[in-house]
Amino acid sequence: MDKYKKSYIIKSYECDFKLKLRVRSLFNLFQDMADEHADEMGLGYAYCHERGIGWIGGGYHVAVNQWPTWGDTIEMSTWPSAATAATGIRDFSATNQKGETLIRATSQWVLVDTNRMRPIPVLKHIPTYELLPERAFISDFAKIITPDTPPDDVRSFPVRIDDIDLNDHVNNALYPTWVLDAFDADFLKKHTLSEIQVSFRHPARYRDIITLQTWQKQNETVHTLTNADHTVEYARVRLVWQQERSHDA
Repeated sequence: MDKYKKSYIIKSYECDFKLKLRVRSLFNLFQDMADEHADEMGLGYAYCHERGIGWIGGGYHVAVNQWPTWGDTIEMSTWPSAATAATGIRDFSATNQKGETLIRATSQWVLVDTNRMRPIPVLKHIPTYELLPERAFISDFAKIITPDTPPDDVRSFPVRIDDIDLNDHVNNALYPTWVLDAFDADFLKKHTLSEIQVSFRHPARYRDIITLQTWQKQNETVHTLTNADHTVEYARVRLVWQQERSHDA
């Protein structure tokens, strides 16, 4: 199997106030690439929808060497790299025009019966597909552990109708985006993300009230997104930060 590749020019509306690609935009690019490649493989949305099955995101692990900026041309690549009885692993990479690697990522997907939203065996419901056993980023998708201390920040907000995707739940790109609201503008001006780990637990839906808890220790932050009484956990996120280089030097 060859990697599925596509060039993108980073648009202004895909960038944040530092002119860098937004986290949400990056995750949307991952989804765009995965959708297009699955369609090319004959296993895309139409195939799954007709059979009442679907791939649900289990997690992402992303390593960022450098964030693309407004006007940059990048080449995105994706390929299925591994599989288990109930999951598929899909990797991604992004390079600049010099061929330098900007971003590496891996993602885990669970095949479910969309009526019952229960995991089902991949081999019984999906034709065998070729894997390219090359890894862009090695991850065991380990559980994100929260500290045994009170969170440093807690805030709540509702799920808006614009947050809902074609599967009638919150789009995966939003969970890592929401956690950025736990930081003030000064912190975000002085720091940049070098690693993002997301574990999806339960799909949030329209009008759910999200409680975001944040723990910060040195250059790492951990976040949980739950309902108000923490009986339903929607996602966990771990971020690794680097201090921005001074522009005064």
